[in-house]
Amino acid sequence: MIGNIFSDYYKGELKTNAKSRFDITHSTGGYPFFESLLINKQKSNVGGLSFNYAPRPMQFKGNEKRLAEMIISKGCSSISSVYVPNLQKYYFAYGDVKTTNDAMIIIFDEDKKTIEIFIARGLKNDKQQLYTDVCAGYYDNELEAIRQSAKYVFKG
Repeated sequence: MIGNIFSDYYKGELKTNAKSRFDITHSTGGYPFFESLLINKQKSNVGGLSFNYAPRPMQFKGNEKRLAEMIISKGCSSISSVYVPNLQKYYFAYGDVKTTNDAMIIIFDEDKKTIEIFIARGLKNDKQQLYTDVCAGYYDNELEAIRQSAKYVFKG
């Protein structure tokens, strides 16, 4: 394999009493568009980054066979649907960053208090295969390396 597949990393953690709000605590930075979707403009952690992980609102439309149960959103805007194809591996999911060709691999901790987002730029059409490969452990070293390169960014 030449080069890395994953270019960006964001770790969200429950930091407030809001059960669906995840504040970004660690990041590799370097993805201005994605960060512009997550920026906090009011309330807690102003200038920091956060997202909501919540059930998909019924008014969100899409292919009925492919509708995700959960989404990553900010305010009233969806950032990505979250697909968990294998319920035995419920801590792995995938999605894509809205209006881009970028794939997201999402990893939850056991109690879903931490959500890690790994971005694979330009690989939206390969997100299902990336998901399969991550579940099989093919990218364990790369995922750990990008985690280690992340910086603490929480401003709260």
